[in-house]
Amino acid sequence: MPTLRTVIVDDEDLARLRLRTLLQELQDPPVEVIGEAADATAALQRLQAGGGGDCDLVLLDIRMPGRDGMQLAAALRSLPQPPSVVFVTAHGSHALRAFELDAVDYLT
Repeated sequence: MPTLRTVIVDDEDLARLRLRTLLQELQDPPVEVIGEAADATAALQRLQAGGGGDCDLVLLDIRMPGRDGMQLAAALRSLPQPPSVVFVTAHGSHALRAFELDAVDYLT
């Protein structure tokens, strides 16, 4: 079974740690965290470098300093091979907009 190559984007260190820990427990499909970013700008630079093709999934927070997760998700759609996006956030009020950006899921 192919490994799900994942990037975690959240401005909170503990949130990234928790997601990474949960992902390490998954076996079906196996998940490899290939990168992390504390803001949308760093995440976009990382994902643009590979054209999105080296990443299958982005776990994405919405509220971050600077560019927010919604803006990042919109930018990812322009990559030659955009990754799937799952929003992981404490704020349920953005779900409709998330699905308009082709989010695979929205976890609160």
